[in-house]
Amino acid sequence: MKLHWLAIPALVLLNGCTRMDPAARYREAAKQLKFNLERVDPSLHVTLPLDQSRLALRLIIGVENPTTTRFQTHAITGRISLESDGGTSDIGIMSVEQGMDLKPSAHSSIAVDLSFSYQDLRQSWNTLRMVGTGARPGTWHLDGKMGLDVLGIPITVPLRIQKHVGGQ
Repeated sequence: MKLHWLAIPALVLLNGCTRMDPAARYREAAKQLKFNLERVDPSLHVTLPLDQSRLALRLIIGVENPTTTRFQTHAITGRISLESDGGTSDIGIMSVEQGMDLKPSAHSSIAVDLSFSYQDLRQSWNTLRMVGTGARPGTWHLDGKMGLDVLGIPITVPLRIQKHVGGQ
């Protein structure tokens, strides 16, 4: 038996695994996605007693898909915070199941509606009120991850996006 014929499959196996692995191609394509926080619409619902007040928060997350790969979102998780006057207020943690098609070579917007109680935001209430009414500038942050799916292959990408509101 000629052993030099075994060298060819071994070379293909060692050198060509990344080319034959579709998950590796999709992970590389997912790294090219660009995210931004297009809008943050806070709405304070103040009621008496104050403990029953709520903050409704609508986030619009923009996704630019410059690739030829079609992605499907299935989950978005992350920590939301608001930076103002040199301090950062933790707003909360979000975790939503959000299925949306991210078409190739296109821009998509994902709307996420959240609600937080006064109890959750007691420490941040004044900052939220001042930034929400436009009395102070601030920067909203979303730090987390987005779960994607490509032909049944799960992929997770980091989200580190922000939106400046008010002021200059």
